[in-house]
Amino acid sequence: MRHLTLMAFAALAFAGCNGGEDFSDATVPGCPLGANCDINPRGDSLIELQGPRVANLGYQCGNSNGYTRDEAYTPAGLNIEVPAFHALCPANSRSVEFYIGSAIFEGNRVTLGSYKLPQQLRKGTYQLTLADLIESPRRTTVQDGAVGTASPALNRSALLHALNQQGNDPDAKIIIPGDPNLPADSGDPNTILDAQPELGAENGFNYSDFDEFKAAWQGFIDRVNTETPVDGFANDTAAYEGRLVEGNDRTRAGLYAFEIAGECIILEGCDFGGEDGSTVSFTLNALVLPDGDILGGGLGVRASEGGNEVLDYLGFSSSAGLSDILELQNQDDDSLSVNLLSAGIGDAPANNTDAQVAGRFLGSSLYAGVDIDGNSDFKLDFPSSGTSLQEEEKGEITGELLDEQLTGEPLPFRATKTGFVQAKPAIPAELVGDYTIRLMRACVDDDLGDDDDTGVCMDIADPDEDTDENEEISNAGGNYPETLGGETVSRERVRMDENDIGEFCLRISANGLVATGAGGVCGNTYGVGLVTRSFDDPKSANLSIRLAPGMDRRADTPHFNATIEGRVDLTVDANNCAPLYRLSDGNFDIGLRARWVEETFLPRIVLAGFSDEPSDPEARRFNSLRSGAVQFFKGAPGDAICDPMAPSS
Repeated sequence: MRHLTLMAFAALAFAGCNGGEDFSDATVPGCPLGANCDINPRGDSLIELQGPRVANLGYQCGNSNGYTRDEAYTPAGLNIEVPAFHALCPANSRSVEFYIGSAIFEGNRVTLGSYKLPQQLRKGTYQLTLADLIESPRRTTVQDGAVGTASPALNRSALLHALNQQGNDPDAKIIIPGDPNLPADSGDPNTILDAQPELGAENGFNYSDFDEFKAAWQGFIDRVNTETPVDGFANDTAAYEGRLVEGNDRTRAGLYAFEIAGECIILEGCDFGGEDGSTVSFTLNALVLPDGDILGGGLGVRASEGGNEVLDYLGFSSSAGLSDILELQNQDDDSLSVNLLSAGIGDAPANNTDAQVAGRFLGSSLYAGVDIDGNSDFKLDFPSSGTSLQEEEKGEITGELLDEQLTGEPLPFRATKTGFVQAKPAIPAELVGDYTIRLMRACVDDDLGDDDDTGVCMDIADPDEDTDENEEISNAGGNYPETLGGETVSRERVRMDENDIGEFCLRISANGLVATGAGGVCGNTYGVGLVTRSFDDPKSANLSIRLAPGMDRRADTPHFNATIEGRVDLTVDANNCAPLYRLSDGNFDIGLRARWVEETFLPRIVLAGFSDEPSDPEARRFNSLRSGAVQFFKGAPGDAICDPMAPSS
């Protein structure tokens, strides 16, 4: 039975490999075999502590230990670059601990806490904040009391801020004095606390009064100041709270996947509602914005032994969100569930789904908690955890789902984070503004419309004329396949959505959020994306966009459900047009346009209008609506320099 649980769990898992250890070069006299006797970062998993980001902060995980740095580096003997402010851990580490002091043999330290690492749903990257170190794998609240007062998370933040070397801006980063390459450095607070552990506060971070907390740690800060001037404590915790909240917001933002628990399908042990033998499956993909808004949906199917089937697009409502402690939460009334609705496409009954989805992310995943012979997805991820999955934390669906009421036990589901965003991307002034965007699709010979009209379709431009092929049209990574249903692809046109909207406007704000107005006009009505990363050389910024601000807003949202991942070119060569290219350096350098993807909404609406057995022309039209290239430029349509479709003079 344990193997069945593992099989079901593997659908969302990301496997890692072990990090080894070699003590043959240990140089500390009397160091026992197997002990950490020197700084020894190793592994292949990267862990980033945010809100604030801190350099020269100690960490240990498995057989790896070291100090974070304010610039990327490659540890000796390893073939992995560790980004700034990241810890490096073996993939099979049970947890990572952050501390002030020393974790090498016979060292002294004050721990900030530990973050439990999953053993099945492993990631290559983990992002966390101080609020994740206190009751891991749960995120705790930042502040229970009045603004400016003490809390376990803010006391930890206060000490780190107090150790910031004077002259460094804590809004950007905290730099604890000292050389992170050395196990001991006389001016390093880590070395000072290791040598004089009595300088640590008696109650660590467990003070409810901020003045008492500061007084308990002031001797340590005074001792550090005799070596290197540091910022010391602020009068209250307000600034610390702002930075920690920002870190919480950025670490919950990213890409997520939701699915029915595989154990239910394998063991037939769950109540799907409806007739005997009925089953339900779905995979819902979502983009979560920094404020917690969930944008997403996907295809759901209900099947039964009698051959009855309900197939429809399912999407989260506009009020769906993740709370500050990563609970699924209605953003309108703070109730702890989100609404899942249906589109009613084709033969699917109208309003066939009105379900409530509840649960809490613990670390990077939300667990179904289906128990099979004493095992569950939570227990497999955290086998040595001293806590269990609480009922209110389990992923559960209630209500009406695909035309049947879930009248028995709630239907289990799980979810996991699949994509992460940069902690503090720079938002250049030239990125801010309104943009015209068009989703282009292949023109196909289907006799179903005007794709043969020369005034509608245009040749697909070659981004790199120095090569023999048009990189836009390629079965190996292009925006268009070389053929669709046997017809050669060479031309493109603007895709029209279900509301007959073609081009529309996106607005990028100074806070890095991407929005659109009702019906696709310029505005901030609906948040649909964010800046996920920025680069100085070449100057550019990555965008993640999901045009799904709520199933109840489909009539006002252009090209509902389309996703776009791209990189805005802000270099001088872009002529201030800021076009959107692919993410990778190679594709960005040749100017390969970004790609849009949307396979489960408009294509299925169009398909529902075709015959039961679509003809070749119908199949070509269906496939042409599923993906294509993105025209994206700063400013209004018709700009003679930036708009590829502007009339030539």
